[in-house]
Amino acid sequence: MKKKLSLCAFAALALSVTAFSQGLVVTSGGNLVMNGAANLVVNNGSITNGGTFIPSTSTVTLTGTATSATTFIAGTSATSFYNLGINKPAGTAKLLRGISISNNLIMTLGNYDLNGFDTDLGSTGSITGESAASFITGAAGGTVNRTVNLNAPAAVNPGNMGIEITSSANLGLTTIKRGEQQQVSGSGYSINRYYDIIPTNNTALNASLRMYYFDAELATINESELKVWTLDPAPGNVWRLLGADAQDASANYVQKNSIDQFHRFTLASSVSHPLPVQLVAFGAQLVGGRSIINWTTSFELNSHHFEVERSADGRNFSLLSSIAAVGNSNVASNYTCTDASPFAGITYYRLKQFNTDGSYTYSRTVAVNRGAYISELVNVYPNPTRGPVDIRFTSAEAVKVIVQVTDAKGLLVISKDIAATQGLNSTAINLDRLAQGTYYLRVIGIDSKVLTILKN
Repeated sequence: MKKKLSLCAFAALALSVTAFSQGLVVTSGGNLVMNGAANLVVNNGSITNGGTFIPSTSTVTLTGTATSATTFIAGTSATSFYNLGINKPAGTAKLLRGISISNNLIMTLGNYDLNGFDTDLGSTGSITGESAASFITGAAGGTVNRTVNLNAPAAVNPGNMGIEITSSANLGLTTIKRGEQQQVSGSGYSINRYYDIIPTNNTALNASLRMYYFDAELATINESELKVWTLDPAPGNVWRLLGADAQDASANYVQKNSIDQFHRFTLASSVSHPLPVQLVAFGAQLVGGRSIINWTTSFELNSHHFEVERSADGRNFSLLSSIAAVGNSNVASNYTCTDASPFAGITYYRLKQFNTDGSYTYSRTVAVNRGAYISELVNVYPNPTRGPVDIRFTSAEAVKVIVQVTDAKGLLVISKDIAATQGLNSTAINLDRLAQGTYYLRVIGIDSKVLTILKN
């Protein structure tokens, strides 16, 4: 078979077709017609539809070991599948456009990345076979959507999307959207899954929700901490803790009863007042001898104010300015601060974000430079950590360095080679597979300094 298959017309009856390499392409004006319960297997390749695809009752399966850069669904034309199968022993299948599925999204092996696009199951589609070995992801956004009539549902799981709904009320036509983005990625308190439930009738529901999840979606959260949260539109689109009436870490679900209205729901930690602020950008630049510090939050819950701190050595910080926070918001909020007299050489900046209850968290550190850079290990954030940390260091020149982490016994547990550039550098490591305890960080080739990391 050719590396790229361009079809003007194709018919398959009880036939299995395998396409290799670059995959299957339907050109503009072309037609791909699947007759009856035909099977089309695309192995280590993509599907690009610029013409017309008529699925009938066929099954199209993406398989092979290629990465999502090779295994994808794309094209300029609307594409609807009857059955779409994901059976990849390695790699991920990725969307480059929205699609619809009228029967089954069949998960066997490998993950299905929404990649910012939607998969519409309509009123008849369903997810089958989803498991820890094959599940839906979507860090870049996108949702799986399903519509269903719900009249006094009893543990109904529409489209097998992983949420069971029980209510004595008639909800009418209901749209359910499942997304895979962590709702507060900056704080790490919510799992990588949420649901929007949009019923026609949305009052006095007295409903129960049982929300399922996979361990890979936990985002380092302890399962015992998981509780149901809702994004309440009145007042002000703020996250509200609902709690949990039942949960099972073995069966991977959390349930909440006596819910009056449906909105957006996620599972998140209930420890230490989670979901305060999602900081999506923080940076500083030197303009005309002044430092301009900018940051953006995607939403805020009970946020009180920000303090901008600065330092000449990256360790000892002092207050530069205090700026009031928006407080409660579910839209992007932009802030700015000016340092009229940054230090000679490097000036480091960080944010101290205060909540209304007096608790606070620090941001990562950023820097500007009015002179020559020196080689120095600056900081590690967050610390303590549940797993992921961001390491900041400066380098006087472009050089190869090694990031090393040792445990309390001096044993090397992580080693990472970095091609450092001149100036401020950042790299990330993840301690999620390490036991709780104390660890020690060095950046060989930059500094002899040792930083202590506490793993929760």
